[in-house]
Amino acid sequence: MMSAEAFSAPQMVEIAIQTEQAGYAFYQAAAEATDSPQVRALCEWLAGEEQVHERIFREMQQSLGAQAAPQQWPGEKTEFISALVGSRFMPKPGEAEALAKAMTAEGLLDFALNLEKDTIIFQYEMRDMVAAGDTEQVNQIIAEEKAHVSRILNAKAALQQR
Repeated sequence: MMSAEAFSAPQMVEIAIQTEQAGYAFYQAAAEATDSPQVRALCEWLAGEEQVHERIFREMQQSLGAQAAPQQWPGEKTEFISALVGSRFMPKPGEAEALAKAMTAEGLLDFALNLEKDTIIFQYEMRDMVAAGDTEQVNQIIAEEKAHVSRILNAKAALQQR
């Protein structure tokens, strides 16, 4: 059993910022590494989306300054958040280029799909911690991440039809 950790809303938002930065680095590297014009265009668009989300989380971070007390959840929820945060589902920015260069276009899309799905899971957990006024922004980002999943799936289908 994993030891229980406590997370504050500002810590969760900081992790979200780091996730968006890592996503940007990966998508930029993927856009440069792929030979597929469709995958390149999608990755460039996704990189831009990551930057928009980072700005939103930075604004949210400033409004959370006073909420520094960690949130403690009973048992399984705390373990789940610890495992999710501990998995570091996004590559570190310095690793993104090497990772992207080693993948095929389809591999890039598979990896991107998993990144987006893991991000959605994390953001659902984070949404429970932020101030009530920031919940709608997190909901909007979750909806956008779901749209990313849809676009990635469409790109995968188009690649497979060739």
